[in-house]
Amino acid sequence: MKTRLHRSNSTPESSKREPHPWLEERVYARLRQRTVDLVKQSVDQLRLDKRRISLTTVAAKSKELDADHRGISESAILDNQEARAYYEQHRSWRGSPRKRAKPLAAAQTAEPRSVKPGRDEQRVRQRYLRMSKDVLVERLITAERTLAEQRERWLSQQDEALTWRLRAETAERRLQEIKEKSSKLKK
Repeated sequence: MKTRLHRSNSTPESSKREPHPWLEERVYARLRQRTVDLVKQSVDQLRLDKRRISLTTVAAKSKELDADHRGISESAILDNQEARAYYEQHRSWRGSPRKRAKPLAAAQTAEPRSVKPGRDEQRVRQRYLRMSKDVLVERLITAERTLAEQRERWLSQQDEALTWRLRAETAERRLQEIKEKSSKLKK
């Protein structure tokens, strides 16, 4: 059984080297310029047609305008600095003028606040989603601590109420017994 040795042209040293200068001049520069030219032609044609200018429409239009019908990809537009700048200068989408909601800072106190029974839970949910994990953990720990303290307070109040109830029942029994004894003595 023979084992075959596979040789690879790429060695760790060759992958670190810069491409050959002749490749840069003859191949890469031409490809970059082709991308820029197709982006400019596509964007200009889309503007003339009064159509939306997006990465997708530019890539599709470039296939129509290219003699080979290969066109260019969206990533080629984004990777080529000159082509990207031209596209971004003319694109239809401008971004939202509204800024993103900033996450709620940890400066908010995690102290328990009164909660209204009819509160808008969707708003509460959105507020919680903006909080960091650390803030949420602190709020949860505080809520659990408050719940445990309230439960202890409730249990001690129930114990105290039961004690007073038992004392009252004992006092009523004694009073009843005294009344019965006094009524027997009068007879």
